[in-house]
Amino acid sequence: MTQGKCPACGAAVEFTAGSAQVVVCGHCQTVVAKKGLDLEAHGKVGAVVDTDSPLRLGVEGRVGREAYRVVGHLQKDHGAGPWDEWYVEFDDGRTGWLSEAEGAFYLLYAEGLEPELKLQDFAPGRRFSLRGHRLAVEERGHGRVVAAEGQLPHDVDPSADSHYVDASGPGGVFVTLDFGAWAKEPEVFIGRKLKLTELGIPPDQLRPRVKQVALVQARCTECNGPLELRAPDQSKRVACPYCGALLEVGRNGRLAFLELLQKPDHPFALELGARGTLDAAEWICIGMMVRSCEVEGVRYPWEEYLLFNRGRGFTWLMSSNGHWVFLKPLDAGEVSARSGVAAHLGGERFVAFQRVTAVTELVLGEFYWAVRAGETATAEEFVAPPLSVNEEETETEVSYTRGEYLSPEVVREAFGLKEPLPTPHGIAPSQPNPHRSATAWRWVGLWAAFLLFIYIGVNSRAANEVVLHQTVALAPDAHSGTATAVWFSEPFEIHQRGNLRVSLGANVNNSWLGVEGELLNQDTQEVIGFYEEVSLYTGRDSDGAWSEGGLETTDYLSSVEAGRYVLRTQASFSKQLPNYRLRLVSDSPRFLWLFCSLMLLLIVPAWNLLRSSLFESSRWSESNLKQGS
Repeated sequence: MTQGKCPACGAAVEFTAGSAQVVVCGHCQTVVAKKGLDLEAHGKVGAVVDTDSPLRLGVEGRVGREAYRVVGHLQKDHGAGPWDEWYVEFDDGRTGWLSEAEGAFYLLYAEGLEPELKLQDFAPGRRFSLRGHRLAVEERGHGRVVAAEGQLPHDVDPSADSHYVDASGPGGVFVTLDFGAWAKEPEVFIGRKLKLTELGIPPDQLRPRVKQVALVQARCTECNGPLELRAPDQSKRVACPYCGALLEVGRNGRLAFLELLQKPDHPFALELGARGTLDAAEWICIGMMVRSCEVEGVRYPWEEYLLFNRGRGFTWLMSSNGHWVFLKPLDAGEVSARSGVAAHLGGERFVAFQRVTAVTELVLGEFYWAVRAGETATAEEFVAPPLSVNEEETETEVSYTRGEYLSPEVVREAFGLKEPLPTPHGIAPSQPNPHRSATAWRWVGLWAAFLLFIYIGVNSRAANEVVLHQTVALAPDAHSGTATAVWFSEPFEIHQRGNLRVSLGANVNNSWLGVEGELLNQDTQEVIGFYEEVSLYTGRDSDGAWSEGGLETTDYLSSVEAGRYVLRTQASFSKQLPNYRLRLVSDSPRFLWLFCSLMLLLIVPAWNLLRSSLFESSRWSESNLKQGS
């Protein structure tokens, strides 16, 4: 420990952190640096202001088995409000930085310099690998130190505007590249994203949130209308619902007028303060926006509702043409995206559907970032219904959300709305196809297997008995269709009731032969008639050789009773033939009934397949990327 007096004011200062090189005097804000055994003043820095951070100097925590203590504090600003970075020292002597952003915490460790990296190469959304991590750039920005307190590892220069790149990777990995004031080779900080509960800080050591007290019962600075704020400790902008004034939340918790927006008269489906249960959590609607894009000269508007849950932070609910999508934030490193082609998340592929420039037209309520009407972002949507991956990119940052399509009935039930929501029209990009039914195809498969089993069983038990196999000789003087072409068989037995397969064959050549048959039951005198005909014609024309017909034909007689039978036939023909062939097979199962049954089974799935295809065609006709799957 090094103790001494502030060179500027004489107040006592001490270095308790072994890694600290400077300490900020708590009395005069002078930056006091070690110089051998002496202390020297390195100018002054601003005093920290109260923010919504729950941390403070001296708090102790534990991440896993590693205990640490907060020994220093920086406040940085890039023009849209300050953020906090805390310098921590672990019991084993290691150090790190604990940064805050939008309610999340990032514990990062210095990993040295990385030569040959250039700031201009790291545009938002760029994918790269560093130190064994696959990363995606979330933000490229700059900021300067505006205030400090406690002990720090290096000197503080409030005039220096430092550039940085924030990137994330799978599993919560987070990386910051600090390029410094001159965009030189960056210092690399690697760590991971944590929740407040994961910092291992006892609740009694956390600082009370100061902004909440000042803002819960705030009033608009322009119209004096009461503003009931739902997330006062995290809001940065508030849009008055009465007069449309856009207000900034100051460091001291007070509201300051920024500009007068369009007076909110848009008929939103949800109200500010509406509470609903989605994804097993209760959310409160704290902000609303109307955004739009223009495609081929046509304006397409939609609504976005900012939802807040104290334990889970912020999420979004989007409504367009009566369709609803529940959007949850993603780290950029979790998504692999190729613009205009596809995105991948958790092993699932999402196809690019549309890419537009989104314009913020109307804001109402409170927001966790410095929102303004008129701000734009490039938005791209990738779909795998009922899910979607959404990318929004500006010049300085890129963000991703995972969307899940919700029906109006689900939203109405979630928020306990009395009136029904507007009926959806058109087809939403991530709307599930109602005609795709894997269940129907599974039932078809099961029934087909069952019918095939029955067919095989029946076929194995069938008699398939040849009761008559005869070549019938025609007399040389036989005339077509006369008594001279009649033939009688010897009596034969059919031993069990069933169908009868009748096959006729003849060596016809550019001619035909027909046989009219009568099957006489000698016991009952019942007669069953049939007619079979074969024909074969061949020739040659300008297209080459051709043929029509065949030498054999087969038909079935159904439900022939068992008994003793005689077959009478009479032949008709176009040319004299020496003979023809007859074959009768009793109890011969037909494949036709199985085929017809399978075709009947396919009617509903085939109809659904057609409707599904038409649905997808309609969906992708609305894509401005013209790429379907």
